[in-house]
Amino acid sequence: MKKGLFYLSMLWLSTSTVVAQQPKPTFFKSIPAEETGVIFSNVLKETPQLNIISYEYFYNGGGVGLGDFNNDGLIDIYLSGNMTFGKLFLNRGNWKFEDITAKAGVQGKRGWKTGVSIADVNGDGWLDIYICYSGPLEPEQRTNELFINNGDLTFTEKATKMGVADSGYSTQAVFFDYDRDNDLDLFVINHNNKNLRNFDAAFVKKMVDPDAGDRLYRNDNDKFTDVTLSAGIISNPLGYGLGVAVSDINNDGWPDLYVTNDYVEEDYLYINNHDGTFSEKLKDEFGHISNFSMGCDIADINNDGWPDVFTLDMLPEDNRRKNCFTCRTTMSCTTTRSKMAFTTSSCETCYN
Repeated sequence: MKKGLFYLSMLWLSTSTVVAQQPKPTFFKSIPAEETGVIFSNVLKETPQLNIISYEYFYNGGGVGLGDFNNDGLIDIYLSGNMTFGKLFLNRGNWKFEDITAKAGVQGKRGWKTGVSIADVNGDGWLDIYICYSGPLEPEQRTNELFINNGDLTFTEKATKMGVADSGYSTQAVFFDYDRDNDLDLFVINHNNKNLRNFDAAFVKKMVDPDAGDRLYRNDNDKFTDVTLSAGIISNPLGYGLGVAVSDINNDGWPDLYVTNDYVEEDYLYINNHDGTFSEKLKDEFGHISNFSMGCDIADINNDGWPDVFTLDMLPEDNRRKNCFTCRTTMSCTTTRSKMAFTTSSCETCYN
């Protein structure tokens, strides 16, 4: 009997070993750029004048836009970079792409490119490209660009002509029909680039900042009008817009907006009033809100028919990392292990 149990145990071990050695199934396969032809790199070059100290959002930027620009049923790719020109890759099928940037005329200008938005802006059946700009640059170098598709894989830049050459410190933009008049309007999130200290938050929240404040543009027959203030959009110097999502939050048939903000400014929940205006309702509708919001997305996660909001918060989960970060930035730690706090986050003061 013992001998039989011994053989059974050996058989079980042998079977377990075989199962453990089998490779796990994967849902995605990485294809090298040399095979696809999608060769692009968002290279950031720090200098004594331009770095993370001189410009806090130095590592923010770049964007990806996907769409069928020639209506052949294949998804093409547009990539933008902070310091590099953008590139448009035409999908030739079988995971082969062709760089047609020069022919298409969509490389963009020199500047600090952040987000890319793809939409049929003028409603002619061809997808267009909107590029956001930011960076420690003059306003004329930060003006966003709108490339209108000519239908032959060439584009014409028309941001100024159509009224959407926003010159703020833009992060991203979204096209949506907020007034339900069957054309696409534009919402642009911008961010602050000033070091605000010792300010009255309640007072500053009521101010309007042309560079940091978000913007809403209404489409009037392919000519956009800035309706930010009349529509009830907050556009103050405290805005650190890093994410935006469009969804019918309250299921009334009208699109609403959720905007994530970094630092002192709270997120915004704009509920559509059906009359061309929005009401900010974040604290009325949410029991808990993010502290340092990065990006966001909206989807019906539990399939109950109501859209759910997901935000990314940079605030540490517990006090250990948060307090050690304070030590590193303020040099306030005076314990015998203070030097370790700057590199390993193990300062005794922080843990206590």
